[in-house]
Amino acid sequence: KGRFGTQPAVVVLLGNADGKVPFVVAVTKAAQELGIKAGDLVGSFGPSIAGRGGGKADIAYGAGTDPSGIDAGLAAVRTRMSQHSG
Repeated sequence: KGRFGTQPAVVVLLGNADGKVPFVVAVTKAAQELGIKAGDLVGSFGPSIAGRGGGKADIAYGAGTDPSGIDAGLAAVRTRMSQHSG
C-alpha cells in the first residue's frame, strides 16, 4: 500500500489454498480519511467466502472456507468502494 503515496487506495488480497480463503485488506491513510476502514470492508466480502476476520482501520485479515465465493466477494468490495467515489 506504500506505493500509493498520499492517494486514497484499498488493497484486497484473497487466496485459495486447500479449500481455505485467506485474505488481507490494507487501506491507505488517505482512504481512511474518506471513511474507509479495512475492518469494515471484511464485512463486505466475508459472507461470500464464509469467512471472518477483523483488524484495524489500516489493515485487517482472516480467512474463509468457500473459494467459490471469491468473485462475488470482490464484486461486493467494488460495490462498497463505488459508494465512496463520487
